Amino acid sequence: MSTPVVQLNDVQIEKGEGGLVTLKIEVAPEAVRKTRESVIRDYARRVKIAGFRPGHAPSNIVRRTVGDEAILQALSDKLVQGAYQQAIDENGLRPLNQAQVSDLEMDAFDDTKAVTFAASLIVRPEVDLGEVKGLEISRPVGEITEEHIDSGLQRLRDENAVLKNIEGRGAQDGDVLNAELQVYVGGEAKGEEPANLRAFVLGQSGFIPSIDEHLVGAELDEERRFDVTYPSDFNDADLAGQVAEFAVKVTAIKEKVLPELDDEFAVRMGTENLGHMRERMREAVAQARDNEIRNFLREQVAQKISNQAVLEVPTELVERRVQERIHHQEHELQHEGKTLDAKLEEDGQTREELENTLREEIATATRRELILDEIAGREELKVTENEFAEYYTQMSQMLNQPVENLIDRLDAAAIHSSLLRRKAVDWLLDQAVITESEDALPEESTPAAEPVQEEETASVA
Repeated sequence: MSTPVVQLNDVQIEKGEGGLVTLKIEVAPEAVRKTRESVIRDYARRVKIAGFRPGHAPSNIVRRTVGDEAILQALSDKLVQGAYQQAIDENGLRPLNQAQVSDLEMDAFDDTKAVTFAASLIVRPEVDLGEVKGLEISRPVGEITEEHIDSGLQRLRDENAVLKNIEGRGAQDGDVLNAELQVYVGGEAKGEEPANLRAFVLGQSGFIPSIDEHLVGAELDEERRFDVTYPSDFNDADLAGQVAEFAVKVTAIKEKVLPELDDEFAVRMGTENLGHMRERMREAVAQARDNEIRNFLREQVAQKISNQAVLEVPTELVERRVQERIHHQEHELQHEGKTLDAKLEEDGQTREELENTLREEIATATRRELILDEIAGREELKVTENEFAEYYTQMSQMLNQPVENLIDRLDAAAIHSSLLRRKAVDWLLDQAVITESEDALPEESTPAAEPVQEEETASVA
């Protein structure tokens, strides 16, 4: 058994509500003296003092040179951290947050007095997992059909279409339009200049209020005026429920032209011919389906263990995370020149309702985290350096940023926890009993295709 880092006279544990624990720690005078001498020796090595070689100046000279305040601060940092770590190790406590230190009483230069302080922390609760092996889950079955392949190829054609300017006819559903919009309420224009609408597919714009049906047949540079009614819950309170007149001028009409599904297109897509492209699509669809089903199974097994495990989620931790989330939202809105209260009013929601929604969401997520952490600890799961490297590489590709930037920016501890929890779910899945079911497969995925290329005009945003 290793010698304690810091000699403690006493540790009292007071359990509060919501998983909060307060430690009242008393450090032995001898430990204070030894730590102070260690701090002074460290200063003697680092600080240049005239007439003495590094590390050889007497303690009183070092003390005069450095100052009691600096020595006291260094002693406090070193002693409190060491004593706190010793206290939680000796009592088998597993903190979930950084402790808050209070009531520190210390006389750094009186060798007869103990140091006392309090440390408040949230501790990891006891978790009764139940039987973790043999959890029963179901795997949807289904074959990859020719229709799946055709659908994948059609999407590939669609995403490799070109857009050509159309003249001489009105706009039709499926055309890509550019337009300018001016809104009039009570006969007065909202804004000095018309707004440039993002390019949209007629019939699929998703604009609120809808404008698509009013633009069918519109020709290039034609302006159409029509009345619309904003929804009562529209995000702009000044317009919610209002009747407005829209003046929409069509500034571009573009037709999507799909490539022929032939050998030439197959070669463009990096395959030998159309037959080879179909086989490649079959493999891609099968791989996407396998990945989707595995994620479906992973969610099932994680939900199963979450439902059966018994634990008390620390409400204090949940409350702090709720406030952190709200603070983050307020910070983001502030950058946009808005306030959270104003947004809540627009959304017809109170702050209490927002907090309750977040509280439920965060409590559920925290419960699952604690359970997966328990499994990872019991099974001694580890995250390897290669798995860390693979994560950063994937994020680099997704965000189009150098790996070095991500390493500096991202929280390594949070990444480690996330990867470890993922391994815990995979471990559960490996131990599970999986039966096939006739239930529908998860929503189908198709492999990513090349972006749309455009002739004569700029790409659609």
